[in-house]
Amino acid sequence: MKRRLRGFTLVELLVVIAIIGILVGLLLPAVQAAREAARRMQCSNNLKQLALGVHLHHDAHKKFPYGILRNDTNFPHPDTGKVGTPNPVNRRYPLMFQLLPFIEQTALYNKGDQFNFNANKVDPINPAGPQWVGNYFLKDVVATMVCPSNPGGNWNEPVSQSTPPQIYFRTHYYGCAGTRSYPRIANDGRPSLFNPFAPTVANPAPGGALSDGLFTRCKRYGMAEASDGTSNTLMLGERQFFDPVFDTSPIVDDRIRDWGWVWFGGEGDANLGTSVPINFRLPVNFNTLGATTQQLLFDDRINAFGSMHTGGANFALADGSIQFISQSASPIVSRALGTRSGGEVNGEY
Repeated sequence: MKRRLRGFTLVELLVVIAIIGILVGLLLPAVQAAREAARRMQCSNNLKQLALGVHLHHDAHKKFPYGILRNDTNFPHPDTGKVGTPNPVNRRYPLMFQLLPFIEQTALYNKGDQFNFNANKVDPINPAGPQWVGNYFLKDVVATMVCPSNPGGNWNEPVSQSTPPQIYFRTHYYGCAGTRSYPRIANDGRPSLFNPFAPTVANPAPGGALSDGLFTRCKRYGMAEASDGTSNTLMLGERQFFDPVFDTSPIVDDRIRDWGWVWFGGEGDANLGTSVPINFRLPVNFNTLGATTQQLLFDDRINAFGSMHTGGANFALADGSIQFISQSASPIVSRALGTRSGGEVNGEY
């Protein structure tokens, strides 16, 4: 007699498929969590390298870098009056540019023109050709300045591109100017790099407007000036490039991914502040709010530290240590960490 061969029934096959589906469903979150943990660790390593660069700069110059070196009536340029320096007050660069020789990027540092900023947007392969295209300095990428968890590419993403497009490398890491860096509304009465003592003290005379953090414009602070203690003072942190309301609002008419032109040298592209909650985004009802409120919220978003890491962001403190600070941290503690000499007791964060 022939032995009857028995295969899988349809029910058995469906049961096996269901079991495999359940196992895959359980495995995917674990894989995603492992990948994010690796990305967060890479981000921490990036900040560690940048913090080391800041400390090496301090060793070489006895000062931390400038938050920005750029001429302004309220911020006297330190090169003013120097003899033998070509176009001294035209010398311009932001925080991260000064770190290049200290993070093994000396060739890129030498490539940038500090005295003729517009020369950095000309294609060196074809100088007579259109600007903003080719391998010009402003487009050059430094991998250490990119967080792998942040969305988007390595370059800015404006709402509408000019012709030819203006393409800048966009950093994910910024200096801490203290309470607030970029003031879209310079006279709105809130503290900022331009007026750290507002509203109790009016904007000081030219030369007196300085931030209350480690980094400011046209002035360098030293280790001793972090009198709150280097382990209690923020030095560097992340910015989050995800904000659907900001990116789609016709009132804003901007994209958060168009900020962070690392080689450009503007307040909102180099330094952030701690008076805004970590991971702050524009509210969903933003378009229905009053014009003044919208302007203030825009200003807050440009100043906010944040990341795509769940629950907070990575920061480098002035002592060179890396800390993950929760987005639910007390606003009082966050502001205290941002200032270099406020005399606050920071507590736990």
